[in-house]
Amino acid sequence: MGLMTGAEYRASLKDGRRIWIGGEAVADVTTHPAFAPMVDAVSQIYDLHHDPEYREVMTFALPEGGRGSRFYKIPETREDLVLRRQMTSTVLRQVCSTMDRFGDETVSPLFVIKDRGDLFDRFDLRYRRNGAAWLERLQRENLFMTSGNTDPKGDRSKQPFEQDDPDLYLRVVKETDEGIVISGAKFETGAPYAHVAFIKPTVGNWVPDNRDYAVSCIVKLNAPGVRHICRMPLTAGGAGHASERDHPITAKFDEIDTLIVFDNVLVPWDDVIFSRKPELAALMRSEFARWAAQGYLTRCLAKADLLVGTALLIAEQSGTIGIPVIRSKISQIMVFKQSIEAFLIASETACQTTRSGYVMPNQAIQNAGRVYCSQTYNEMVHYLREIAGGQVVMLPDHAMLDHPEIGADVRKFFRVAGNDAEVRLKVMHLARELTASSYAGRTQAYQLFAETPVFAQEAALFATYDRDAALARARMMAGFDLPEMRASCDEAA
Repeated sequence: MGLMTGAEYRASLKDGRRIWIGGEAVADVTTHPAFAPMVDAVSQIYDLHHDPEYREVMTFALPEGGRGSRFYKIPETREDLVLRRQMTSTVLRQVCSTMDRFGDETVSPLFVIKDRGDLFDRFDLRYRRNGAAWLERLQRENLFMTSGNTDPKGDRSKQPFEQDDPDLYLRVVKETDEGIVISGAKFETGAPYAHVAFIKPTVGNWVPDNRDYAVSCIVKLNAPGVRHICRMPLTAGGAGHASERDHPITAKFDEIDTLIVFDNVLVPWDDVIFSRKPELAALMRSEFARWAAQGYLTRCLAKADLLVGTALLIAEQSGTIGIPVIRSKISQIMVFKQSIEAFLIASETACQTTRSGYVMPNQAIQNAGRVYCSQTYNEMVHYLREIAGGQVVMLPDHAMLDHPEIGADVRKFFRVAGNDAEVRLKVMHLARELTASSYAGRTQAYQLFAETPVFAQEAALFATYDRDAALARARMMAGFDLPEMRASCDEAA
């Protein structure tokens, strides 16, 4: 089977998966109003792979012939890193600027296995083989692989093995000749319309008692024992029932977050990445962001550019574009956007070679970018909120504009500076979606926690920063002018 088309992707989701939303079972995820708009959006991504205009950026030549999805190609050169960014940017530009989950960044644990295969081989030769086989399959078929990362919280003062219910964190129940049996749950975005989930090990201290929780595997999302319990839609009845005029983002791009329940699910050995291996769990938790963070920063860049554009639209419409304080706030959002771009380009330019010869973004620069984006996005949204003013929470819907009796009032009082009410409402509803809607709240929370909490990002930055060179420079400037210290400073410079 080659790369799927959008139509083939839609057909592949009719596979008996068990999904619940709004208190009801979902018969067909491709037609249900809560999911159909996102299925349509993801279908567009599949079709981009077959568009001659985007062939080089979305796909690559497979060694055995044919084309594979660049989503799943581990970077071997600096050019590969640049192409990965351009690939993600193409999706964000052509489909949706605020879309967060479509598979390109969830593959990074398989890159870790590819890079650290010798370590995996110390435990079981199947682990590296399984990772390589799945990576090749993903490249050929472009399956939508989401993640399985976040556990239910339970009692956070206790370790996973200490919880009242052992299944609060995903664990290995037993190992059999056929595979491993897992139970527990994971929160994840996009699972109802993805094909498989890459299960990452629980966050915990890797002590022997947590051994059952040190597991990673790839699970088919229609497998027996898998249940999808979805959060409530952001609009009543689901995005498919929302007006695109009133909800220009939510009506098309409500990415459904899901609690995936694993009820004694059998995972065949061919799909097991590792089982009951605390050392490998610690490795994966520490290294999977090496490549995934590039996708996160690229998404932040697209969101920042949308904030800039929306701020400019509002200011131009209302005639405030010449007011210094408004220009100052817009300029701050521009600084945010350009800073993200600088982090991306700098991390690619100063890229690092892994121990196996693959190429990854410069980790210290990239980790600094993660911290900056996570800490700063909400502040930029607030600048847009101040530019837009309080009207974003007092907007009529377009049904009021179209009403034969009161539509004239809406057209009169919502026109502004030569722009009629129809045009003004379109812009203000976009601003409301970004600053004062359920969609805005979910996006701001996602920005804070999707890349792990900021304190964990700071820890990653601390671990990847060249502290020795900085210390050597400071010691030299303090007067400890030893030759070896000066040499170290010269090398750092």
